[in-house]
Amino acid sequence: MKQTVIQATKVFGLLVAFYLGLGLVAYWMPDHSVRRHVQQSLEKGDFQEDYPKAIIRELYDCQDSYTLDNFTDALILNQAVNLRSEGLSGILLLPRHDEGIYQYINLKGTITGSTEGRTVHYGRYWHGSTFFARILLSFTSYTGIRYLLYLFTSLLLLWGLLRLWRTVGGVTTLLMAVSLLLVNVYLMQFSLQFAPVLILALGGIIWLTYHPSSDATVLFFALGSLTTFLDLITVPSITLGLPLLALLALRCDSDFKRGFCTVVKVAIAWLVGYGITWLAKWGLATGLTGANIFADAYGQGAEWSRGGYSYIGEAISSNLGFLHWKYIVVALLILLVTAIFRPNKKGWVPAALFAIVALVPFAYYVIMAHPALHHAWYNYRALVTAVAGLLLAAASLVDWQRLIKSQNIHKPCPRKNDADK
Repeated sequence: MKQTVIQATKVFGLLVAFYLGLGLVAYWMPDHSVRRHVQQSLEKGDFQEDYPKAIIRELYDCQDSYTLDNFTDALILNQAVNLRSEGLSGILLLPRHDEGIYQYINLKGTITGSTEGRTVHYGRYWHGSTFFARILLSFTSYTGIRYLLYLFTSLLLLWGLLRLWRTVGGVTTLLMAVSLLLVNVYLMQFSLQFAPVLILALGGIIWLTYHPSSDATVLFFALGSLTTFLDLITVPSITLGLPLLALLALRCDSDFKRGFCTVVKVAIAWLVGYGITWLAKWGLATGLTGANIFADAYGQGAEWSRGGYSYIGEAISSNLGFLHWKYIVVALLILLVTAIFRPNKKGWVPAALFAIVALVPFAYYVIMAHPALHHAWYNYRALVTAVAGLLLAAASLVDWQRLIKSQNIHKPCPRKNDADK
């Protein structure tokens, strides 16, 4: 325990140094290149609609679940352009030009030098995505960044699924892939707002497939911290839930108590990393700039908690309403019926552990009920952990070796030499 705390402390120090260092790198990127590429994006019409639908609207139900968040992406670019407008304090306060509710107008105003509006700050977040955006905008436009995001996340998806196939088998890999498809994962691949948590979740899964037997506590601590750095509270819980499901599949624990202790330990590590990184940002920004970021954070927290527990039920039901239920129900029925005819008598332990992890997004909705309700059109993607957890729980009840003789189809537990390759 002591050694783990020491390692986590060292990792946290390195991560904070990396966050500030990346901010400095972004700060020193040439303004003229950033502005030129943002102007190109505006001229191409990349931001004419704040919340465009990525489908032919008349052909699909649940249209809002196919929505892109150009609104927040434009805000991120606005901050990237204005990062140097107030000196080095901009790294901590993140100034941006504001003329009203439409971020496209705000972004256009900052490029054209509009004298209307005002400068506002967004200092309670780390805004790691803004730092990366400014660095990339030195070389390409917003459209180019989208291509890069799609390419990078596609390669990560392919790598992650291949590693899962090699270490835990085809069934687990297929169910994880299906779960991602059922929350429209491909939309996350095109968004500065959504992509970071997907990248972190996939990165965590890939790391675990190479180190399945190592202590994962520090990894989850780091994932929690990196989530705070990069995410604007989209679906942060997937950087805990998806890697945790992968960890359980890799460990294939037959001892419920030991497996449950693992779940609790890494969840606490993630929460500590997540929370302490928020506190570090507020402390650094307040101490180095004189702005009272703690008061800002408290005010936003009070706004989110307005209404207390009254939002919880509606938040959960609204998010559940965005799922493709007919496909989920069919998949669960197939697995459960198969389990009746080919039961795995030892499968209840992993099934119970997967089911427990499936509750992670609901814990998130309880704590963050107000924003989860108002942003349900993208917060529903947190339910990928619930969908994958339930499907994996049902699959654990099936004796796959009796059902399918080929060991290449499903490996209930990874072979040690596979995991190390």
